[in-house]
Parts: sequence; structure tokens; C-alpha cells
Amino acid sequence: MKKTKDLIGNAGATFVNAFTVTPLCCPSRSSILTGQYPHNHGVRNNSLSGNCSSPQWQKGPESQAFPVFLSKLEYQTFFAGKYLNQYGQKDAGHVGHIPPGWDHWHALVGNSQYYNYSLSVNGKEEKHGDNYGDDYLTDLITNRSLTFLDNRSPQLPFFLLLSPPAPHAPWTAAPQHQKDYADIKAPRDGSFDKPGKDKHWLLRQPANPMTASSLTYLDNAYRKRWQTLASVDDMVEKLVEKLKSIDELNNTYIFYTSDNGYHTGQFSLPIDKRQLYEFDIRVPLLVRGPGIAAKAAAASSEEVCESCLKCVVDGFIVFDR
Repeated sequence: MKKTKDLIGNAGATFVNAFTVTPLCCPSRSSILTGQYPHNHGVRNNSLSGNCSSPQWQKGPESQAFPVFLSKLEYQTFFAGKYLNQYGQKDAGHVGHIPPGWDHWHALVGNSQYYNYSLSVNGKEEKHGDNYGDDYLTDLITNRSLTFLDNRSPQLPFFLLLSPPAPHAPWTAAPQHQKDYADIKAPRDGSFDKPGKDKHWLLRQPANPMTASSLTYLDNAYRKRWQTLASVDDMVEKLVEKLKSIDELNNTYIFYTSDNGYHTGQFSLPIDKRQLYEFDIRVPLLVRGPGIAAKAAAASSEEVCESCLKCVVDGFIVFDR
């Protein structure tokens, strides 16, 4: 993602040791929203019974999430993309539930999709099909965020959280990026296809070495992930250009990070996450903004949910991949 590295990392700081508090979507996202560890906010997994976007979550931790406090400080707040895995379900308030603190709400119902999904748009259901120009979710998020920036009140601070599905499955790339990264393969370094005989029970189960068909599948998945991220790279470029055009770039903090890592063949594991090993908990963390020197490298360990919430300033955008 050359544009993202250049426009955020090289223009600010790159945290080389950034880790998520848990390698699973909903608990990690709940930590980002609240600044709490999972054992405190109570989200255990991606299910309603595990407290993911459950009524209990909505009455408790969600009512104290950081957008609530930004709203009290008169921030104009905007959300678009994936929120929590069970968001919008019937037993979770359906699409009419808008978490407190958000002025402009464009949230995906359920888990990651690129086409054929529904959004809650300020509490009303909006259905989408498979037309690239109208429906491709990453680009829709981009376009609506640009519109928000054009229409906002320049007298008040603003906050955007943009949460595209990439690089989550089903790995549907935009048409213009479907041939990108044609020769890329999953990295073969580190613990790739190494036996996990000295690890815990789960890592001792995969067949080792991996079969040729498994390696082909991993390489295809790895390439498709990058193809979906190419649209996120375009998103970053367009947003930086927009901030520059409205004379807010030098007054805005921009974060780029993720809710978890993933494994692609490490210890011969198939594609997933959920393991408390570095490949599943390490995430990117790039930030630019006032007072941050260009090309700064932050080497200390950082936990994303705490780091992001330390900054509450005028013109604050969080990119949440």
C-alpha cells in the first residue's frame, strides 16, 4: 500500500510494534471503541450470545464508547462500514439502532461484504446489489466520507471512522484491481509451514508439510487480500487530497490500523486468526498530524485501543481497516 505508507507513515510516524488486544473481530473492535480490554467490556466472541452488539453491550459499554464523549465536545461524527459482526440483527435492535455519539451513520448489517449487503443509514435500511459504481462497499465508504467533509460545518471539529471490509473474505476486488499483484505469494519466512510440535494443542494438529493444493489456495487468498486493499489505498489518497483541498490536512490527525492480524500458513495453519501468536495480534499503526515529525519510527510496543483514544483533537480521522 504505497500511497498509505507515503501519505500517512512517511508523513508521520510508523509504529513498528503495534498489537491488538485480541485477534478476533468483535472483541477487538469493542476494545477500540471503549479503550477497555475484553474482560472489562465483556465481548467474548463474534456471536450475540458472546455479547457482540448485544442488548447488554448496547446498554453498557457502548453507551460509554468514545464517540459519546466526542459528541459532548461538539464534534461532528461520521461512521461508515463494518461496525460489529452482529450489528443490525433483529435481536440487536435491527437497523434502527444507532449507537450514541454518531451524527452520520452508514453501518454494514452483519459481517464483511463487498456487494449484496444492507446498510443502516441513519437508522433506515438501505439495500445494495452488485453494481460496481453504486455498490462496491469500499468505494461507497470513500465517496460518502468525502461528501461529509464537503458538507460539514467548518466552525466545529470533526471525526470520521471509516471501516472498509478489506482484506476480509470474500476478498472481492474492485474491477480495476483484479489483476494487481499477479506474481505475489504468501511469505515463506518465519514460521511458515513449520511444524508446531512444541506449541499448544491446536498448533500440533495441522498436517505438515502442507500439500501443493493448500499452498496454491493460500497464495490465491494472499493475492486477493492485497487486491482488495488496493481500494483502501485509493481511499487514503482521496481523503488526504480532500483534506488538503478544504485546508484541513495540517490540522488533522489520521490513523491507519486494523482490528487483528491473520495467519497464512504459519505453523501450517490454514487461513484464519484467533491465535495469540505474533502473526495474529500484530497490526499496522500509522499516524500523521500536527506535531508528528515526518518519517518518525516509533519502536515501543503499543496497544491500539489505548493509543488511539489518547488523542482527542480538532479534525481527527481514524481509519479502521
